[in-house]
Amino acid sequence: MSNSYENITTQIMESLLSGGIICEYTNEAAYEYLKKDTYRDDIDQLLNRMSRKLMRTADQSAYYAVYSSVSSPERRQDIKAQFRETINSLEPFLRWVKLVMSSLQKDVTIQPGEVIRQGELLSAIEVTEALKEDLAKITAGGVFDTRKTEVKDQLSSVFNELVKREYLVKQSNSGTAYTATGKWAYLYEVLEFIYTHENLGGEDDLEEQQELAL
Repeated sequence: MSNSYENITTQIMESLLSGGIICEYTNEAAYEYLKKDTYRDDIDQLLNRMSRKLMRTADQSAYYAVYSSVSSPERRQDIKAQFRETINSLEPFLRWVKLVMSSLQKDVTIQPGEVIRQGELLSAIEVTEALKEDLAKITAGGVFDTRKTEVKDQLSSVFNELVKREYLVKQSNSGTAYTATGKWAYLYEVLEFIYTHENLGGEDDLEEQQELAL
C-alpha cells in the first residue's frame, strides 16, 4: 500500500470522524478519491468497524459520516441532541441566505461552488437601509453574534464564521471572494427533512435523523 494511499485515507477518516464534510471545495483530492467506487467502499468498510457509515448528499456534492446503528440509549440521545442543535442553528443561516439573495437580486439559494464576493455584498447592503437592518438582526445573537456596529465589520464577522463552519472557503487569489461548499447541500436536506416530518421527536424518525446529524 503506497504512502499516498495511506495518507489520504487517514486524512479522510480523521475529517469524517470529527464531523467534517468533504466536498470539492473543502478538499478536492479527498472528494475525487471518494468519487471512485472502490476507494469509497474502502472508506465505508473502515467506518463500519467504528459503527459508522459513509453518506453523501442527494446531489453528490458532499460526503459525511453518521452512526450506522442507533441501538444504544446513549447513541440515540447523542443523535437527537446533534439534530436538535442543527435545527436550533438554522434560523440565522436562513436569514443569511435571504440577505444574500436580496442583496444580489438572486432568485435561487446559495449553491455549492457559487462564488460570493464580500465587496459586492457590502456595496449593496450599505446603500439599502432594509438590508442593513437585516444584517444587524443576523449579527445580534446566535452563531453570528458580534458587538461590531459597522456594516463592514458585521459582514466580515459573518464571513469569518461561515469559513470556520466550512460553509465557505476563501479563494486563494482574492481576499474577499469565497466559494460556497457542499455543506449548503447538506443544510438544505436538513430543511427538507424538517418540512416533511411534523414530529421530529418521534422514534420513527430517529433512523433518518441520524443520517442528517453530523
